[in-house]
Formats: sequence, C-alpha cells, structure tokens
Amino acid sequence: MTAGSVRTPGPLAVHMDALHDWLGRTGCSAERSVRCEHAFARFSGWMADRHLGLADLDGDVIGEYIGCEQERIGSTTPSAFQYLPIARRYLAEAGVLAPAPPVVRSRGGVPRLLIGPLTGVIYDLVFWMKVQGYAVGTVMSVAETAARLSAWMGTAALTVGDVSDELLERFVAAEAAGPVRHPSSARRIVTVRKYLIACGMLGQPAVPTLQGTPVTAELDAWGGWLTGRGVGIRTVADQRRWAGPFLTGLAGRDGQVGWAQASCDEANRYVAARGPGYSLSSRRHLVTAVRSLLRWAFATGRIDCPVSAGVLRPPPRRPGLPRGLAPAQVQAITAAADTTTAAGVRDLAVVMMFCRLGLRAGEVAGLMLDDIDWAAGRLSVIGKAARRLTLPLPADVGAALVDYLKVRPASTDRAVFLRSRPPLNRLTRQGISDIVARLAARAGLGIIHAHRLRHTVATRVVAAGGSLTEARELLGHSRADVTASYARTDLDSLRALMLPWGRMPS
Repeated sequence: MTAGSVRTPGPLAVHMDALHDWLGRTGCSAERSVRCEHAFARFSGWMADRHLGLADLDGDVIGEYIGCEQERIGSTTPSAFQYLPIARRYLAEAGVLAPAPPVVRSRGGVPRLLIGPLTGVIYDLVFWMKVQGYAVGTVMSVAETAARLSAWMGTAALTVGDVSDELLERFVAAEAAGPVRHPSSARRIVTVRKYLIACGMLGQPAVPTLQGTPVTAELDAWGGWLTGRGVGIRTVADQRRWAGPFLTGLAGRDGQVGWAQASCDEANRYVAARGPGYSLSSRRHLVTAVRSLLRWAFATGRIDCPVSAGVLRPPPRRPGLPRGLAPAQVQAITAAADTTTAAGVRDLAVVMMFCRLGLRAGEVAGLMLDDIDWAAGRLSVIGKAARRLTLPLPADVGAALVDYLKVRPASTDRAVFLRSRPPLNRLTRQGISDIVARLAARAGLGIIHAHRLRHTVATRVVAAGGSLTEARELLGHSRADVTASYARTDLDSLRALMLPWGRMPS
C-alpha cells in the first residue's frame, strides 16, 4: 500500500506524501507506517469537520482529538493514542508544529508511588539527605526503601506513632523473606532510621542500665558531687565505669547499698580482682575511682570513717620523659595528607592544629566556626573542665584552615571539621585522633596518636627557651607540676648544669 491509497481529507492532505517518505527514512516498518498514515488521515478529517486549518494545529488540538477517540472507542489506547505521537514528530521536523517540550521524569529523588502513613515524611527525608550531602543515587534508593516501608505500614494498618526500632526490624525481615525480595533494605534502613531520630520520630536506642535502682541513684549523687568540685563530665563517666561494679557488689538482695560493708579489705579485694589484665594506666584509674567513691561516702556521712586512705596505692608512673617527634617525622605526617582531595585538605588542617598549637583531640573536634577571630588572628577552644582557652592563630595554621574552608561541604553543623562522607556532621574526638594515626601509618611511622604531637609542641617550646609558664598557657594545663615534666626534656639546658666527674659544686 502506498501513500496515495490512503484517502486523506482535510488540511493535512498536502503532507501525506512527505509523511510516507519520512516514515521510510526513519526505519519504521511497512505495517506500522500504514497504521500511522491512517491515523494521520482520520485526524485530518476530524480537523476538517471542525473547520480547523494548519494555523490552528497545536498540541492541545492533538490532545483533544485523542480524547475524542478514547471516548468514541471506549479504550484508553486507540490507534490515535499509539500513532499520532509518531506523526507529531514529523510535523515538528517539517515546521508545522512546535516541538514538544522534554518530558521531565525526575521527581527530585521522591518515588512516584507513595502510599501509607509516611507519605509526607518521605518528602522531608529526601530534602534532609540532600542537605546532608548524600549522592543522588543514594537519595533515590533510600527514598524507595522508605516508600516500601510506608506501603508495608499501610497494609498492616499502622500509623506514624507506631514507628519503633522493633517495627523497622520487622520490616527488614519482611523485605528479606517476601516474594519480591529487597536485600538492600537492611543497609538503606540505617539512613531512614538516622532521619527518624533527627526529626524526633524515633528515640535513641535504649541502653541497658540500672536506672531507677538504689545503686544508680548513689552513682548519680556521687557524679553530681564530683561535677560540683570541677571534675569534667568525661572524667566522671570514666570513674563511674571503674567504681560502679564495686558499688553493685555492696548491694543486698533488696537492691539497697550496704555501706557498712565498705571496708578497706572489701575495696582492696575488688581492686585486686578487677585490676589484672589491664594496663598500668588503667589500674591507676581503677584505684583513683574507688578512692574517690569512698572519700565521697565519708564526706556525705554514708560511712563513719575515712577508709579511702587504706585502699591500695596506685602503681607509680613509669619512669620516662614525654615523648615528642622529630621534625622529620612531623613533616612526614603532614606530607602524607593528599591535598588533591577535600578530605586530604581537611586532614592537613587537623594536623596543623596539633603540631603548631598543641591542642587536644577533643579541643580540635569542638572547634566551631564562630570560635575563629580572623580579624584579631586568634581562636578559642574549650579545654578540660570546660575552661575556654584563647590562642594565637599562626599564619600557616590560618592558611591551612582557609584552604579547608574553601572545600568544606555545606552543612548546618557549625563545627569546623566535618565528616567527608554523609551525613556531614562534626568529627568526634576519636575521629580527629584517627586522622593522625592514619597519616602516621601512611608515612611508615607506625602507631602514633594525636597526643604525641601535643608533646612535640611542648618540648619545642621549652627547648627554644620558652618558660614553663608560657608552655603551661599554650597547653592549657591547670597545674604547674604537669607542665614541669617537660623541663626534663630540655637536654641542652640540663647538660649546662651538669658538673664534670669528680668536681664538687662551688
């Protein structure tokens, strides 16, 4: 069948031959070409019946005709629906019809089919993930998992108030055992859970504790007493961990603490049984915590004699000097940072904070954008016991910070140093310390922790002629005797004080 065998009334008749040739050039099959030409001819006749010309032809006219055909035939897919889009491409190329705008299929990561109680939550989840810096593919896959969770909850007649850790575990199990399995849900649900916690729909996981027991009440009272005396929160938590089991051992069947059993012998038996297997430093913390607990018990009238002095003395410190690093070792650590990546630029800035300012890992982790006074050339950090320290900002440290802030990912978190992978939250104290350990291992220096760089700064200050007072202010020590240990590292000054063998001091 040729183009001439298809009778074409109406304004589109002049284009029939050209359409036939165009269909042949595009590789359309003969059967499909004939059906397209018939649909084209019927559309042209429909236009003639309504006294429409080529000037009236647009997308709305074609859409109206397709709707009429669907109503006339009683089908959602008449031939006009299937073949007129092909003819429309020809009309656009011939300049008769404006090209159709591109179909936008992207929904910004939001799944197309949303049902169930979490429908509104998913839009906020997608926005949250984009703000946190998640990749586009990750946003889509996590949102799809959340959509399946919402549909699963809807089928079970659950509401938003039913969201819990146990419910998420049941959903993951159902995803792994259903007829259409989605094993990736076990990974993607972790991100969904993070968002549910961030927006307050899901609480933090319950940690098994002794809350509500007399033992916990006593530990809380002891912790409050320590805090009131200026002891830091982290130190209080550490002492509770060491002395808590001793207090538990004093509790009777009714749970009440039997302070009458808190004798020197009982405390020493606990220390002797708990200490083996721990390092020397850990055993010292154990003894200190038990002594502190007994000292508080006597001060508050829980025991009637000061038994803390009878507890075994902590082992003495290992003899030795604070160990710093050689300049070549510090240079090797800084050179190990790959500054061609954003994470490497961040790592270099972190190392500069340690090796130039002698900060602690927790102080670097707690540094906020508002803590840097660029105009005055200084910064402030929160040290131990919540003391705020103000330090000068050296030019090289400032340059490293500027380089990092240029590539620092956008985040609502005001901390200076952020994770390099989503969620873009602040680095923890351990994460900051791990940067130094990772760079030292990459440089072939073995195991080196961030505190070694702090020792390095202190020894350099003293060796360069700085006073112990200057070193103490830089390091933020609350006690002068802690800083005094660095005086022993100034070997040149100590060598000048040494007398030749056999000579008596004058």
